[in-house]
Amino acid sequence: MRDAAEFASAVLTAKLRRELDERECRRRNALSKTSPGFALRTGDVGTILETLGNNEAFLVEFNKNGKAAKKGECDWLGVLYPAEIEMVDTRQA
Repeated sequence: MRDAAEFASAVLTAKLRRELDERECRRRNALSKTSPGFALRTGDVGTILETLGNNEAFLVEFNKNGKAAKKGECDWLGVLYPAEIEMVDTRQA
């Protein structure tokens, strides 16, 4: 299994390796508002918006059903670390 640090910055999606329950999602959400009951499950796919440091962390957004309700909106935005995500090579999808 490849971790996030092994990929070039061209890959923009990542699969969550571990669950973040509602409480952890609320605590780690960079958005001012968190949807009640929102949790992230292992395997959820998000969009990487920014690479921090030398692939030390990633700013990732997640949306319900994988799609934003409106352009520029998301349900969860936060920093995840290479051990928490697996990069998905969208060129092979």
